[in-house]
Amino acid sequence: MGEETLFSKKIITRNKAFFLDFKQNDNGKFLKVTENSGTKRSFVFIPEEGLKEFSDSISEIMADHFQV
Repeated sequence: MGEETLFSKKIITRNKAFFLDFKQNDNGKFLKVTENSGTKRSFVFIPEEGLKEFSDSISEIMADHFQV
């Protein structure tokens, strides 16, 4: 089985685009975060078992440092 995209979202902020792609392959499900600044592209891969902790950490940052 190849790589299958289950969900995709594009976020544009300042001079960068971020792509959040939830994917699945033979090794399981994962979130691929791509940062594209036009001249440079960077990737972060978060396996499915790490997504809850990642999400909780983002929520904690938002709650502690932003008025949401």
